[in-house]
Amino acid sequence: MIIMPRYSDIISRCVKNVHKCNTRSASFARVKELFSSLSLKKASATKKLPYDYICRVGDPVLRQKAMPIDLRTLENETFQQTLEHLHNVMKKGGTVGISAPQIGLPWQLFAIEITEKALKHFHPYYRMQNIETCPLTYFINPKLKVTNPEKIVLYEMCASIPEYSAEVPRVKEIQIEAYNRLGEPFCWRAKDWLARIAQHEFDHLQGRLFIDIMVPHTFKFIK
Repeated sequence: MIIMPRYSDIISRCVKNVHKCNTRSASFARVKELFSSLSLKKASATKKLPYDYICRVGDPVLRQKAMPIDLRTLENETFQQTLEHLHNVMKKGGTVGISAPQIGLPWQLFAIEITEKALKHFHPYYRMQNIETCPLTYFINPKLKVTNPEKIVLYEMCASIPEYSAEVPRVKEIQIEAYNRLGEPFCWRAKDWLARIAQHEFDHLQGRLFIDIMVPHTFKFIK
């Protein structure tokens, strides 16, 4: 407990050094223009987009409110390749969820995948939290609705803030309306830990990180 001021300083610097911007609309023309600059090769010092790694707190994109995606863009082959790239970065990072901002793209998009194999490697603390498997699911332009406002407080981590963890309050059950990679609308419901993961990723699209809503005194270095 006596070393917590150090962690508070870290949080303060993170919050003060981020760049915020207004919400924009990702028009079809604008997205196509951005596609022309995308590179799926290893990111260089110039940080070509999308990143082939999960960016960390301090990157301005993590504090931007993500842009809606023009659904016509989903027909673009490069966009579909970007979805695959997002999934590959998620697997490489060993996470069960990832948002587009975490690879440098300020788009309303995130993905979740929890396999049986992944569950076996979860820490016992997490396995006790009623975690369910989830097939790879892309959420495009998601809208989240709370269906059970009961708050559950559990420890969370984030690949954009590696080696730190904190208790975070999240609602117990949610519903998300979004579009899949084919542009088809779907309604997705989740509770407990799966709902927590979705809320965590949805927060990334709002420019929020778990340190914004954590229980401050529980923030700790875990490695």
